[in-house]
Amino acid sequence: MKKIKYAFTVIRIFMKNQIQDRTNLILDVFNMIARCFIVFLLYAYIFELNGGRINGVDYKTTMWSMFIYFCIMIFNVRRLDNIIMTDVRSGNVEMFMNKPSNYLTISFMNVIGKGIFSFLFISILGSIIMAFAVGVPNLNLPVFIPTFFIVLILGQILGLLVYGIIGLMAFFIQDIRPIHWIVDKIVMILGGSYLPISMFPNFMKLFAFVSPFGAINFASSTVYESWNNEFIIRIVLQLFWIVVFGILLRYVYKKSKEKAMINGG
Repeated sequence: MKKIKYAFTVIRIFMKNQIQDRTNLILDVFNMIARCFIVFLLYAYIFELNGGRINGVDYKTTMWSMFIYFCIMIFNVRRLDNIIMTDVRSGNVEMFMNKPSNYLTISFMNVIGKGIFSFLFISILGSIIMAFAVGVPNLNLPVFIPTFFIVLILGQILGLLVYGIIGLMAFFIQDIRPIHWIVDKIVMILGGSYLPISMFPNFMKLFAFVSPFGAINFASSTVYESWNNEFIIRIVLQLFWIVVFGILLRYVYKKSKEKAMINGG
């Protein structure tokens, strides 16, 4: 109970700091408007050319899927590896690792605290605008509401684990940015950033379904009709990958601490 209280306190501190600096919020709002405006106009034309439906999915549902993905991007767990790499390069990480609190846990809280305000503000305001501008997709609310929040939270936990591992690679290689770029682009593609998931060819849909990189953004699939039949297996897959990457992260963190102590000695 004390650990949970401590976690919420630290997250709240980072969130208050972010609220006071409105620059990031303004940038996030403009980025969201730019992304949605361009994508929505482009796909409105594409859907019109195809009679209003592509692969059995209408324009409204597809745009909600992409909107959810863009909201998840604002949470920005993708910057975790850069935070870790910066601490490793500056040498601050050795000081943090010698403190009683776990360095990775603090880094996770840092990212969550800095991203949660923009995420909530833009998600709530954007959902209201989407409802008026595009309409509301046909949803099975008793299934959609609980499963959306479950897969959203599990997806962000998985994202923290994946990008945390990439960040810790800074102990072993000088520049992790190429690894970040490759993994990040796979996550973006399988999450529906460049192309809506409903338009994926079958082999890509399967890869997005079973891979950890697709599982990070399962929340963007909750608006599709197929979700009612898939949500259980998708939640199980997220839990499976969280366990796998949690074990891997723990191992890499242990080796990173050993390397930090050797270099420090």
